[in-house]
Amino acid sequence: MANIRRERRIRAAEQKLAEQSHVSSSERRVLTGILATEGWQLLTRRGPFRPNHPTAFAIGPTGVFAVVFAATAPDPSEFGALRKYAEEPLTGLAAADFRFVPHMVEVVVVLPGRIRPDSDGRIQVTDEAGFLDVLFRRERRFKPARAAQLATTGIDKFTWLRLDLPTINENTVDTGLFTETDLNDAERTAALARPFSDWMTFLDPAQLALVHINFTGPARISGPAGTGKSVVALHRMAHFAKRNPGRLLFTTFVRTLPAFHEHGFAHLAPRAVDRATFTGLHAWTINFLKDRDVPFNLDEKAADAALADAWLRVRGTLSRVSDTDFGYWHDEIDRVIKGRGLPDIKAYKQVRRRGREGISLSPTQREFVWENWYEPYQIGLAARSAHDFNDLITLAVKELRARPLTETERYALVVVDEVQDFTIRQLELVYEIAGAHTDSLLLMVGDSQQKVYAGGCALSEAGIPLRGRGRILRTNYRNRAAVLHYAQRIEAGDQVDDLDDGSGVVLRDSDPTLPDGEVVETRLTRHEAEKALPAAIRAADLRPDADIAVIVAKHSDINRYLTVLRRAGLSAMPLEHYDGTQPTDIKVGTVHRAKGMDFTAVFLLTKQPPTNLADLAPAARDQAELLARQHLVAASRARDYLWVGVITD
Repeated sequence: MANIRRERRIRAAEQKLAEQSHVSSSERRVLTGILATEGWQLLTRRGPFRPNHPTAFAIGPTGVFAVVFAATAPDPSEFGALRKYAEEPLTGLAAADFRFVPHMVEVVVVLPGRIRPDSDGRIQVTDEAGFLDVLFRRERRFKPARAAQLATTGIDKFTWLRLDLPTINENTVDTGLFTETDLNDAERTAALARPFSDWMTFLDPAQLALVHINFTGPARISGPAGTGKSVVALHRMAHFAKRNPGRLLFTTFVRTLPAFHEHGFAHLAPRAVDRATFTGLHAWTINFLKDRDVPFNLDEKAADAALADAWLRVRGTLSRVSDTDFGYWHDEIDRVIKGRGLPDIKAYKQVRRRGREGISLSPTQREFVWENWYEPYQIGLAARSAHDFNDLITLAVKELRARPLTETERYALVVVDEVQDFTIRQLELVYEIAGAHTDSLLLMVGDSQQKVYAGGCALSEAGIPLRGRGRILRTNYRNRAAVLHYAQRIEAGDQVDDLDDGSGVVLRDSDPTLPDGEVVETRLTRHEAEKALPAAIRAADLRPDADIAVIVAKHSDINRYLTVLRRAGLSAMPLEHYDGTQPTDIKVGTVHRAKGMDFTAVFLLTKQPPTNLADLAPAARDQAELLARQHLVAASRARDYLWVGVITD
């Protein structure tokens, strides 16, 4: 029966294509397989053949394809024209008020004879025999009904061909989801609550504008949590990769994000994945120093021992500077002195300690900290012949300034995510990686309200010239109303910058989009939390495929709650091992590993969030604001459901 139905569809497809006078016989032969395949839509041009212009658009479960017929393989100099003519007919297509992303169309050039399919991420070249494999053997992106809806919208100068035959499991709707104008609120809500693959195919006009804008040098995109900054960055990478040769680099300070975003990039530009590197900045640095034969000895245990020895000497006397804990003074070395690459005590006395002004250190106090805390630590490292991560960053900066990346090492585009938590030295490094020129293609993405580490700096302090190439996103697309309103009530500071001393937008002023959602907050002891957490996850009654995260306060809590969940019969994994492909496992990790990600539901175990920050003394306010920002970041990871367990002991 299946073979009979297939034969009927092939005959009907041949007849339908025979009616298209502008399509040649050889083109009809190739396109018949598309039109005859259930779940696929075919649109053919209405005018005569034009070089580099698509003859047809094939739309199906694996994406949108512009089909170009040619006698010989195109020269790379023609790739730009091929993509331009393929994207132009698709501009303006929308789902509610979300625009189809034109660069998501794949350009397939079909040649006569027998050739081996080839692609460098910009276009795909194949022969007639391999054409259907190029289209069909890919990850699914659309349901058949979605492909039909896109086809019915009407692509200018192309005719939608439809077989008047019964189909199996097809639900084609001639109007509704795709339209040239905004739809009603119910339809818009349905469009927003769409799967990941749709978010990768449709963007808000403001987001799409940032994908297409032509920056001629280093650029920055900022905005509150949930505004789609990272999605825009990935789309810019894909947009660039489909137009330009060369290697691409995506890096960040957060170890878990590169693998997570690499999975997303594979949806956007599957043929360019081999040209893109997704890696943490520290991992990139280690590999670079090894490749360049720069000697180093990264020894975290030795660094911890050097810190411990220095602390034993100074902890009783640092109280004359300020009565603060080890963590505060460790950050002073890590984020201020070495993170800024301060060369001597004179520079330390003069530097503005961003984000730590609550404890105002006088020149005399800074001299004490330098001589009695920082220098003993450095002496301890030297005695152990060891380096810390800051030392490796500095070595890499010096090496790149002496010997920039070679032609084979160079990146055509560098994207940096979560840039708000970078130190000056780390910013200097990514600028050197990008070429350290005023026209370097470096894109930095972040939000100063989401800083989860101490300190801070402006991009200009690292010598990165923005010169008007900064943009801000304002609309929240991630969080449903209840979750967003909870996060907006967190007192995490009402004044933020745009990462370069300009005014920014706080989450409280972010424009909401999604309705509904649910937030549950409860107070419980640490012991009670072990029973309450599994019960809360079950009581939430989430879909079987819901992406769930448990965010805990300390790294030492991860194994504790992994054990709790597994004993309760729930599948769980450490968040640091998550790469976006394990949605059914409950991810457990700290906010430092969860930042930059989002989940269907978040279960947050935390201490009482700080309140009334304005009433605190300056020193206490610095720490309280940091904790409040961490709480905001954790809460805003949730899309639909947020459970907050406030630990009272």
